[in-house]
Amino acid sequence: MNTRSIKVFALSTLFTLPFFSPMSHSAAFGVAEQSALGLGNAFAGGAASAEDASTIWFNPAGMTRIKGNQMVLGMHFIAPSFDFDDDGSTNSAGASNFADGSEDGGRFAYVPNFYYVHSLDNDVKVGVGINSPFGLATKYGADWIGKYQAIESEIVTVNINPSVAWKATTNLSLGFGISIQYIEATLNNKVDFSVLGAIPDGFSHLEADDISYGFNLGALYNITNKTRIGLSYRSEIKHDFEGDADFRNITSALNLDLVLADTHLDVQPDLPASASLSIHHQWNDSIDIMADATWVGWSSVPALVIMFDNPLKADSTDILRLKDNIRLSLGATYSTEGPWTYRIGAAYDEGAARNASSRSSRFPDNDRYWLAIGASYQLADNLSLDAGYAHLFVPDTKINRSSEVTGLNPAELSAVRGDYESDADIISVQLRWDM
Repeated sequence: MNTRSIKVFALSTLFTLPFFSPMSHSAAFGVAEQSALGLGNAFAGGAASAEDASTIWFNPAGMTRIKGNQMVLGMHFIAPSFDFDDDGSTNSAGASNFADGSEDGGRFAYVPNFYYVHSLDNDVKVGVGINSPFGLATKYGADWIGKYQAIESEIVTVNINPSVAWKATTNLSLGFGISIQYIEATLNNKVDFSVLGAIPDGFSHLEADDISYGFNLGALYNITNKTRIGLSYRSEIKHDFEGDADFRNITSALNLDLVLADTHLDVQPDLPASASLSIHHQWNDSIDIMADATWVGWSSVPALVIMFDNPLKADSTDILRLKDNIRLSLGATYSTEGPWTYRIGAAYDEGAARNASSRSSRFPDNDRYWLAIGASYQLADNLSLDAGYAHLFVPDTKINRSSEVTGLNPAELSAVRGDYESDADIISVQLRWDM
């Protein structure tokens, strides 16, 4: 399949899911919501539990635990809040006379995923997952205080992940997959001309996309007949975005209309690798307990360097200084003798932003604390409905970010200073069909 065919397939997948609008609810702009069943346990045991076909994402080796063929179709409904309260933000002229010192950049979002596992025989399984591992959707009012750094930001990904698993021994399974990842980003903000006098703001709209490739692998080992441990790894994916910069309402003063003329752009971020270590233990006939530790290498994204074809426009560097982060989770599952199964979980998800000066209004990242519950109901012998709910608690998040750090505005002197009060509610549902 050539690159164009892959892109057409990725886009057709995207548009056949009309409510697809991802929202970051892991560190930075990662998306944790990849399984409604897993959400009920706060994704504890993700690389070891292998309870449904979503193991393609969490650990492909877990496919050997799926009996026969299975399809999972899920949807996640995310209601976030990023409520900003100003504390001394200024424009490039040093003025702070903004009309409103508060703004909520959160956007309601829908995130779908699809997984299918097919058994070639008892020891070899193949499967495919389609999901969104990275996403971002924040939108502020056109005249909010931080309009020179961010108004609307959106990152959409479609990750197609064909995988294979092999039961190498009675207790050891191995898995491998390839990621075909389409990503599209849209970023816009006002352009600050206040140092030039009473000149209306300009507007910057950047849009670019790319397809690139990575891999994932995993191992699942049965320590005893009641305890198993899983290890999985996902590679870094190097993207090469190509797109366009559209500048509007640009003043001709100082020849800025030439400097900020519409042009082609290129951005080359390295989206992070990740690794997970999980354990799943059957405590008794009714109760399972699980735990997980996941590392994500966000330091692979120290900055976004935007390169413009226009020779008069200097490259822009959006300095992020992201750090690697750890996510820790614990969970338990209670199985009844009837059609119901219940889940509970908690997690600590470390933020990837280093401090207030590197934190971005496009994704005001901070530590997250998860509390989750879930349930499954057996609709028929081969059909189950899974649902989960999680609330994310986020400490007050300080931001003190100058646009001289981002380099996106000609004056490079405006600043966003204040506090975010953030939280999120997530509801997930999915159907599991054993075929």
